[in-house]
Amino acid sequence: MVLSLVLLGCIETNLVSPNAYEAQYNPPDLGVEQQVDNITQVTVPAVDVLWVIDNSGSMQEEQTLVRENIDDFMRYFTDSGLDYHVGVVSTDMANRSESGQLIQDDSKGDRFITSDYSAQDAVESFKERANLGIRGSSNECGREAAYTALTEPLLSGVNKGFYREGAVVSTIVISDERDWSRDPTRNEFENWYNSLKAEDDQTWFSAIVGPQGGCSSRNGDAEEGTDYLRLVEGIGGISYSICESDWSSVLEELGMQAAGLKREFFLSLVPVESTIKVTVDTDGDEDKKGKDEWVYDPARNSITFNSFVPEPLAVVSITYDVLSSASTEGGLSDTAVVEE
Repeated sequence: MVLSLVLLGCIETNLVSPNAYEAQYNPPDLGVEQQVDNITQVTVPAVDVLWVIDNSGSMQEEQTLVRENIDDFMRYFTDSGLDYHVGVVSTDMANRSESGQLIQDDSKGDRFITSDYSAQDAVESFKERANLGIRGSSNECGREAAYTALTEPLLSGVNKGFYREGAVVSTIVISDERDWSRDPTRNEFENWYNSLKAEDDQTWFSAIVGPQGGCSSRNGDAEEGTDYLRLVEGIGGISYSICESDWSSVLEELGMQAAGLKREFFLSLVPVESTIKVTVDTDGDEDKKGKDEWVYDPARNSITFNSFVPEPLAVVSITYDVLSSASTEGGLSDTAVVEE
């Protein structure tokens, strides 16, 4: 009897039998956090817009297209409350009476259009200034003309008062030839232009020029505007083929951008990129933008419209599933890394 008790005390007890049900981890379904960023398009208080227009022998039709469609551009300035300056120079750096000097409207006696003009006077004055003729130098120096217009001695000379330190600056070049400028070089110009303002979205450079590979139209052939296109990419702006016959849409986009309207919008949280959806509400009219109309930049945590520019006070809504709960407060820094 004693022996039996001793043996019983040595038996190991298995609390879970081999045939027991294997438990599965079943956490509560918390769902996917979804974020909606609603961003209202705004304007800037002041802007200086410099048009650089080719006045060589092949530019008659293009100058006409600018003048015929300038209403689409100017409507974002006139009667808007925006403090604006709009001036015009030619690409002719061989003629000493031009060479970066803002074209004067003889009927007004001044070098640039301001917000003091009435809407009608502003449009008519631009048309007068942009009627440059086609007797300019065949060595079109758009970059050099822009640089000369915005630096000394013209800055405090005949162009005095046009460029303002506190205003956004926007340059728009129109030419059917490549840029023949030698000084400054393209890289020097890009660095100088970008350094004019503290923020990237305060400097714009756009170009209506020959696209990659050049183009042909009823107005003739246009050479690829290589340097101009690289400046658009390096500074930020809009590029458009000079061979297109309809300029109304691009002048409207140029007007919106020059008036300080943004194309890049920052997300507040880090998204699951594949879930991003973008809509734009303008005066109650909601427009869903397809993925071919914008691009997401994970380094900046922003979406940028390819060519579309939302109108003033339009609401850009960006909906997405949240990848991380960490707030980026206006977008990630340029050095931030998003791990997926």
